[in-house]
Amino acid sequence: MEKVVRKFESFDDADDADYERFRVMSGDEKLQILLDLIMPENPDGAIIERSARVHPLTEHQEC
Repeated sequence: MEKVVRKFESFDDADDADYERFRVMSGDEKLQILLDLIMPENPDGAIIERSARVHPLTEHQEC
């Protein structure tokens, strides 16, 4: 992925430039950017772990 730095006068100008950039991209290009962001560099070494937080049940106390 090519990294580009640009300066804008306002947040609206930056948003407009982002929308235009993504508007002209093909679906495959957008998908490739997504995969680059979410996939590890070595997919074979990736470990997917589940985590859960268990809270003990407490007895309901009347007011």
